[in-house]
Amino acid sequence: MSELDNLLDTTLDDIEDLPSFTPFPAGAHRVLASFEQKEINSHPAIELNLKMVEVVELAEPTATPPVPGDTANTMFLLDNEFGLGNFKKCATPFGEALGFSTMREIVEGVKEVECIVMTSVRKDKNDPDKLYLNVKEIAVV
Repeated sequence: MSELDNLLDTTLDDIEDLPSFTPFPAGAHRVLASFEQKEINSHPAIELNLKMVEVVELAEPTATPPVPGDTANTMFLLDNEFGLGNFKKCATPFGEALGFSTMREIVEGVKEVECIVMTSVRKDKNDPDKLYLNVKEIAVV
């Protein structure tokens, strides 16, 4: 029997659910962090991708906790002072822990680095149903 035949005989309950791709709820989370260089609408950007390892503490105990493997991200547009400043705030702990000093070293060197992140969530000012992840603090472990 081929691998496809075996897969076709699997019940839907046996198939893992897709990891969610929504902002993690406000709180502290142990994650694997990676930076990635991007271009967003012709703007140079860096994306911070977070993969959930475990929830340490939720700010709101009734919030639905993410499960291991769930992902979330935040973007830093590099052509304005706010994007650069927020990137610096998030990148500094990695630079200090890993001995990196340039943006290039950090973006290229931070791939699935374990850390604790303190997060909050903000609503889009034009679409309150759209939520964004804010990374308030990072501690590399």
